[in-house]
Amino acid sequence: MNKFLIGALVAITSVSSQANFESAWEQSVGWTIESTKVIDSFEHEDGRVESAFQGCVVGREINFRDDTYVTCNTNGYQYAYAPTAILLSKQVSYGENPSKIWRMIVNNEMYGIQ
Repeated sequence: MNKFLIGALVAITSVSSQANFESAWEQSVGWTIESTKVIDSFEHEDGRVESAFQGCVVGREINFRDDTYVTCNTNGYQYAYAPTAILLSKQVSYGENPSKIWRMIVNNEMYGIQ
C-alpha cells in the first residue's frame, strides 16, 4: 500500500511540474531566447545583498555572475541558489517606435524584466 501511495505522489508531482514547464514555454511563443545566465545575487531595498534568488519584486535588481543585471517589473516568489535564467525578448512597435520587451524564465517561472 505504501509503495502505491509513493508511486501516486511521484506521478502527480511529475505531471504538475511538467504542466508548469509547459505553461512558461507556451507563454513564450514568438519570443527570442537572447541568452542564459547564472543568477548570483539580488539587493534588498535596504541595501543588503542576498546570495540566492528569491523571485522578483517590482524594482528589484537581479545580479548575474557575468556582472550584468536586470530589473524586475513583475512580482513572484521562489527560492533557488544560483539558478540559470533564460532571457527572452520580443520586438514590439508602438506607432513608429520599435522597442524590445523582456522576460526571464527561472525554474519554469516567468518574470517581466527590463
